[in-house]
Amino acid sequence: MIYSEMVDRVAEYLDRSDLGTSSTAIISASKIGKWINDTRKDVALKYDFNYLYEEATVSTTATTATYSLPQDYMGHLTILCSFKKLTRIGAREFDALYYTEEEEDTTSRNLELTIDSEATCGHPEYYIDRGMYFQLFPCPDASYTVTMKYYAQPADFDSGDDEDYMSRFHFECIVFGACLRGAIFLDDITKIEIFTKAYKLAVEEIVRREKETKAKDKHTRLKSWKDYSTDTFRQFMRISQK
Repeated sequence: MIYSEMVDRVAEYLDRSDLGTSSTAIISASKIGKWINDTRKDVALKYDFNYLYEEATVSTTATTATYSLPQDYMGHLTILCSFKKLTRIGAREFDALYYTEEEEDTTSRNLELTIDSEATCGHPEYYIDRGMYFQLFPCPDASYTVTMKYYAQPADFDSGDDEDYMSRFHFECIVFGACLRGAIFLDDITKIEIFTKAYKLAVEEIVRREKETKAKDKHTRLKSWKDYSTDTFRQFMRISQK
């Protein structure tokens, strides 16, 4: 269902035939649009939709360890620095981290891990997610390309024919969520009760259906002799090469 159709459906469910064209009207298309976009963001927080998985990059600056997360960041952060996956650790681990040199020097060194730390700089190995920014350790000693993989909140609909995965396959949930927000705005107790239940059931149905879809998409492929070289396959089967 496209954006304009959802706006009309919400107005219909709220029994509002007096839909105004001005943003100052009691009920207007712009108000309903905000409720629709708020609902889409709320639903996105309740389930990890694959279509919301995004990637962004940032270049580090030498001696700078803290960087902002993307404005649409919504969780599930994975960070790679120059294609190397960094290890995510908790606050206590980060503040008590020990660094061990290569095999030739196994002596542990305790490093200070505050934002103003003067700890040895180098290629980052760890990171900590601090809400709206992340911190790297060791502090970068040069410019590296940091790749962030994360779930992004859906971009707002603002055009009548806007559509995405959620509005196409789960439009009913968006409509019910927007109606609930409208009912709260109108202080309509009866409709609040109706759409609270309808929205809750619709969200539960989304989670169930999406989990089933992911389960169906999974498949197991068994390897055959064609996946191995002749020599390797002979070793598996203990076949003499004489």
